[in-house]
Amino acid sequence: MLNYLIRRVLWMIPMLIGISLISFFIMHLAPGDITSTEAAFDPKSSEESRQKLRALYHLDKPIIVQYGLWLERIAHLDFGHSFASHQKPVFWQETDKDGNTTAGMIQEALPVTLTMNVIGLLLTLTLAVPLGVIAAKRYGHWQDRSITLFNFIGFSIPGFWLSLLLMYWLGVIHPWFPISGLHSLNYAQLDTWQRFQDLLMHLFLPVVIPAITGLAGVTMFVKNGMLDVLSQDFVTTARAKGLSDCTVTYRHALRNALLPLITLVGLSLPGLIGGSVIAETIFAIPGMGKLFYEAVMMRDFPVVMGILTIGSALTLMGNLLADLAYAWADPRLRRGVMPQR
Repeated sequence: MLNYLIRRVLWMIPMLIGISLISFFIMHLAPGDITSTEAAFDPKSSEESRQKLRALYHLDKPIIVQYGLWLERIAHLDFGHSFASHQKPVFWQETDKDGNTTAGMIQEALPVTLTMNVIGLLLTLTLAVPLGVIAAKRYGHWQDRSITLFNFIGFSIPGFWLSLLLMYWLGVIHPWFPISGLHSLNYAQLDTWQRFQDLLMHLFLPVVIPAITGLAGVTMFVKNGMLDVLSQDFVTTARAKGLSDCTVTYRHALRNALLPLITLVGLSLPGLIGGSVIAETIFAIPGMGKLFYEAVMMRDFPVVMGILTIGSALTLMGNLLADLAYAWADPRLRRGVMPQR
């Protein structure tokens, strides 16, 4: 198992380099760069100033040279600085010679997005697993039909439409929840408990809405997995031994039915970091999704490549964690026996 883990980690290095190379070339296929953006906001910008700006950011060099310079910085975990006027570091905070500390853009946005999406994922799994088990156990009955109807509605409702609807209903007509930002205007004057409550109120809609829209798919995964497992011989054998229905369902059947869900959760890891552009834009949440969208619109290559590189690394880590979770859930994999298809 240890040798397998070491091989997978070493294989991630060339995979990550290949992904970053493709992403870097695709980014440069897009028309325009930061100089065209600067010229759009400054009509007096001359061609000479644009060329100086291109030389400053090494945009006048061949693309393979630009990639080599970028890769050299990444090897030292230096993601560079934003092309925007504030010139903030892309990834982590830096301290200048005067002792002033500037926080990194990803460092500021990542905790916000991670908190929102982890809470949303836990909420989705907490609701989806019991609903999927109930739908499988009561297949064909009114419980299954009700959950299936809920799943169809969840698949059909666009997330942005539900966001706008609940914002209007719960934030304007009935102002129960804030609909913008993370903090109230008087946040600095609140005590610790009041700040926590204020943060929860601001996060309620941005967290609940993606959880509702993602609940349908996860519920169907669990239901289909349970239906497949409940018809297998080992479940029949467990029932014949006199085990209780709860033990057969949750100790034997559910553990095997969750194997496809493990892959789904592992592949959702980049989404936990990447954030949701729609939700964060609608609710004005300063997260990774909103940061990525703004960086693409500004042709801010260091920020875009920083987010893509971190997302790629997390995708590979998600695959690795999913395989390890498979080995934990399936004893055949731990013993080196491949399951028969």
